[in-house]
Amino acid sequence: MTAQYGPMATAYFAYKSMIFSPSGTEALTGMIAYLEADRPDSPLLTEAKKFVDDSSELEFDFNRMCIGPYKLLVAPYEGVYRSGNHVMNTDETVRVAEFYQEIGLVIDEKFNEPADFIGNELEFLYCVHALASEQKAANNIEAFEELTAIADEFLTKHLGTWITPFCEGIKTHAQQAFWREFATELHLLITQQMQ
Repeated sequence: MTAQYGPMATAYFAYKSMIFSPSGTEALTGMIAYLEADRPDSPLLTEAKKFVDDSSELEFDFNRMCIGPYKLLVAPYEGVYRSGNHVMNTDETVRVAEFYQEIGLVIDEKFNEPADFIGNELEFLYCVHALASEQKAANNIEAFEELTAIADEFLTKHLGTWITPFCEGIKTHAQQAFWREFATELHLLITQQMQ
């Protein structure tokens, strides 16, 4: 796991891992480890433990809501919410990619998800918090504060602007209680960071 980078990086790592690999054993055990350490009373922990032996239903449910093959019930893309017309690959997508480039990150062209995919936005926040943690450990407080400010700005300008409708959509359409609890916890994490 990523505990060496601090609690925020660990949280973002756990959430982004479940998005990228909803039935992955490593992702699920990482989520459980994060919750046991930081949120031991969370209903999400109880739900996550139910899928330790077989998490395939988590992937089926996530894909049904957010991937397809039919109409997306819950679009996992910022531009869909921000454009107002349910279109992917918008100007918002470009602005998100430009934000990533501020710290030297680029989306691999072979990767088939745009920059404003929820998993990519969580990955970005994980990277920024991990880098900030490294700078703090090296006693480079100025760099730490700059990276923390970048994460805060990203939440304000990007993920924080659409996390509520995304999480509400998950809670509405999820068949598995795991995803409803996941959405509740993710929303709480993001909104607490924005305060």
